[in-house]
This record gives sequence, structure tokens and C-alpha cells, in this order.
Amino acid sequence: MKHLEHLYDPYHIAQHVSKALARGSFDEALMMTRIASREGKVEVSWNHLIDYQMKNKRLNAAIKLYNEMKKRAQVPNAKTYTIIFRGCAESLHPKLAVAETTRIYNFMVAMGALKPNTIHMNAALEVCARAGDLESLFTILKSANETLRAPDAHTFTIVLNALSHDFKNTDKGLDPVDRDAKLEVQQHIQRANAVWADVMTRWRGAKVVVDEHLVTAMGRVLLTGEYKDNESILDLVEQVMRIPRLDKVGGKLPLAPGVDAKTPPQTRAGSDSATPAPVSPDDAPVVSNLSPKSRRELAASRANSSPLYARPGPKTLSLVLKALGKIRKTSSAPRYWAYFTQSLGVTPDRDNYFSYLHALASGHASTQVAALVPAMPTEILSFITFRIAFGACVHDNLNKDSFKNACAIFDVMATHQRYADALALRLFLHAARANTRHFHEQAKTDAAGAKRAQGAQLVTALDRMWEPFRILLGSFSYPEEATKSPTELLEKQRGDMQEVMATARRMISAIDFVVGDNMTDKKTAKTMAVRRTVLQKVVERYILKLYPNGSNDQVTKDRWRDVHALENSRNDRAPYSW
Repeated sequence: MKHLEHLYDPYHIAQHVSKALARGSFDEALMMTRIASREGKVEVSWNHLIDYQMKNKRLNAAIKLYNEMKKRAQVPNAKTYTIIFRGCAESLHPKLAVAETTRIYNFMVAMGALKPNTIHMNAALEVCARAGDLESLFTILKSANETLRAPDAHTFTIVLNALSHDFKNTDKGLDPVDRDAKLEVQQHIQRANAVWADVMTRWRGAKVVVDEHLVTAMGRVLLTGEYKDNESILDLVEQVMRIPRLDKVGGKLPLAPGVDAKTPPQTRAGSDSATPAPVSPDDAPVVSNLSPKSRRELAASRANSSPLYARPGPKTLSLVLKALGKIRKTSSAPRYWAYFTQSLGVTPDRDNYFSYLHALASGHASTQVAALVPAMPTEILSFITFRIAFGACVHDNLNKDSFKNACAIFDVMATHQRYADALALRLFLHAARANTRHFHEQAKTDAAGAKRAQGAQLVTALDRMWEPFRILLGSFSYPEEATKSPTELLEKQRGDMQEVMATARRMISAIDFVVGDNMTDKKTAKTMAVRRTVLQKVVERYILKLYPNGSNDQVTKDRWRDVHALENSRNDRAPYSW
């Protein structure tokens, strides 16, 4: 074997071991490393072997190699421990990984010739965080010092993420008002606040660089809390990102993130004054991609100046919007959106758009929703988008322009969706039936005119729905995906057919309301009557298709279930009787 010629060259041995592992020849690589270990130091080759086993999810095998490495007088280096800890974080056996990590880490701290550094500590914390072992995590965190293991932003981010993730796991299946659950949330928030206090002390002392990942990690913990915890998120981003409280009375939307010329000189954030120093986010260097060493050097270089403010991005925008939704201050969402996207130049991502849409919908702001939906990228316009948007119009029924906004959203759906969503169509019709307050006011002076106007609104909704509904029906006759048998096709389409039946019934109900109360002219009423017949036949055909052998009681039960599926609204029937 030609590689034996380089038996005394650690570099060539490591190269050969790496190539052997790349082609899956583990035994050859192991044999070569064992032979070479008799003649010299080949720690890099052992690192390759351990890394190979870790990547293949063989934790026990990797630990055995680590122990064998020491027995063969091969001293593990810093890279060895980094490989082990990071491999443990990816292990399929988290409890075993935590046990091995804490054993090795504690040995390094107490008796190891090589003391763990910040990278090792962060990797060990990651293992505990992924396993959900908070006690081991905080035990390792106590080993931090001000020299070799000085905590950085990544350290605190791992800890805060572990706290929020741990609550998500324990929250499954618990009642939101469960006393124990609320107590655990508050305990997590108290721990997070203690961690954040340490972060702020180090930040003001220019010992740590705060970035967006750290800020949003703290924010996610606060999101699990109560009103005051959710509201403190807005104070949080104001403190470390200089994002003003736009939700306060009299708050003004800044034209730019820089300091206005009229703004008086301010003290730095590390002083007793609570006013932040005038550091523009546009002028601040991007730190998210810096290595831990570079971050410490950057922090040290700013020891006599203001702390470095974190640059806000899409994650911060989503955090703020979710906080506004929880504290019911959704009226401020457009102001924050404008500040982030215009003043700060943040490019919204998918989560930003949906967070903003949810905030507007929960605030029943149908006008803003109607303006947002056409501006959303085409690739994120899904049936969920339109369901949320139409839902906002339904609940904004006191706004006389609510149905007009629903029509604008409907036009976007008709343009971008090949097949309309049955539930979205029902919600659109629901918006037409619920938006009647202005008709009530008109009826006080002109009952006949109000009656005709409401009829015209319902006819407009039914006319818009008719063609998309017909196309949706056609999709069942010509499915895009092939199936093995008609039975399989029926089972696959069952849920969609039930939704279509529910929509058809709502359309029949609306037609009966318009025609039965003489709310439209005879020509339109005749057209509506023809469509009602078509819709009734669709419902009957689908019932026979879905329940060919069902009893009358079962059919009746399923029909009512279909009608009320996914929609249980008090505005189902006409809210006003003429």
C-alpha cells in the first residue's frame, strides 16, 4: 500500500483517512489510524473517525473511539471535544448524549489538561437544550467565566431558546388556564429575565454583542406569558434595537432610523440615563455572521463607547406583530409594518406577511387586509390566506365597506387560484350576509331602498361565486392525480366534496332569502331560481355518492355535520328581517 510510505507524516495519514471514510471504508481508515498511532501523534485522523461515527448517529461507537484514542496516548485536542459535543447534540438518544456530554465536560473543567472554551461550552449547552434538560444546562452555564469561557450572544440564545422550547413541550394537552401550567410559564420567564439581566450588564459593559437571534429568543419566552410579559416585548426591542413604541398615544412614525437634527445630544446606554445613544442601525456593522472570536474583539474595541445596537430584521418584525396581536393592540400593526419595511428597509418574508395578516384579521381591519393581500407574493397566496382575509371581513361587519373589501380580496383569489377553496367561498358569502348595519340605518327612512340594496349585495356575491364554484365542481370530474380505483378516488375526495356541499347549501340559503323576500327584480330572481335547482342537484348527487348505503338518520347527521364543519357563526341566518 502506497500510503504506508507516509506512515510518519500525520498530514498524509489524515488525508488518506478522510478519503477512505468518504468512500465508506471505515475499517481501512481505522486500521491505518491505529498503525500510525504507534509511531506518532495523529489526533486529526482520530477526529475524522469520531466525526464519521457521529454523523452516522453512532454515539456509543464514537465515545469508544474517543476512549481508545486516549488509551493509545493520542491527546484529544480542542477540535476533538467540539466534534463530540456537536455530535451529541444530533444524537437520536438525547438522555445518553447529555450523560456523556456532562461527564466529558466536567472532566475537562476539573482535571483536563485542555480546559473548555466558549465554543465547547456552547456545544455542551446545545446538547442539553435539545434534550430538554434544563438543570444540566444551567449547571454547565455556571462554569462560565470572564476569560476562556466568557459567554457570548450565542450562549444566551441557546439558553433562552431552551426555555421557550421546554414550555412548548409541557404545554401540549394542558388547559390554558391550568394553574400548574401558568406557574411553570412564570418560572421560565423569571429564569429568562435573570439571564437577560446578565446580558444587559455585559452589553452595557461592551462585553457582549447583542444580535437579532438573541433578542427574538428572549421575545419568544415572553410571548408565552401574560399581558405584561407580551407588552414588555415592545420595550425589549426599543431598548436594544432603538425601535420606538409606536403603540403609545402620541407616538409618531419616524421618517428614518437615524437621529433627527433637532434631537439633543444623548448619553451612552451604559450610563445612568435610560435614553439610548444615537447609533443608527444602518451604520452598525452586521454581526450575525461573525465568529465568537470576532464578536469578542468587536465588543472589546467598543469598551469606551456605546453598546452596539442589534440590527432588526424579519424575525423581529414577526415577534412584534405577534406581541401586538396578543395584547390586542393590532391598530398599531400598520405603523410598525411601515416603520420596518420603509424606514428600516426590512424585506418581509413569508412569516412576516402571515403574522401581519393575522394581526390585522384579529383586529377586524378588513380595509388594511384588502390592501395587504394584493401586495403579498404570489407564492404565499394559499387558501389559508384567503380564509383569514375573508374572516376579517366577516368580523368587520360594522364597517360599511367590509363587503367591498371582501370583493377586492375575491378578485385576487379568482386571479391567482386555479380552483377556489370551498370554505373561502362560504366565508365570502358570509361577509355579504353579515355586512348589514348600514342597511339597518337606511331602513329607518327608506325600508324599500334598504331591502333592494341588501338584495343587490347578496346577488353580487352569488354572481361572483358562481363561475369559480362551477370550475371547482369540474375538478372532481377531472382529478389531477391518478388513483387505482373509483373507491380510492372517492375516499380521497370525500372531505372536499363535503366542503362543496356545505358551500352549495349556503348558496341555496342565500338565494332563498333573496328570492323569497322579493329583494331583487324578476329577471334576476328567475336566474337565481335556475341556479338554485343546479345547486340542489349537486347536493343530492354528492349525498348519494358519499353515502350510498347510509340510513336516513346517518345521512341527516352527516349533512348537518357538513353544514357546520369549520364554521360556527351566529351570523349564519339573515341578521335583519324585513
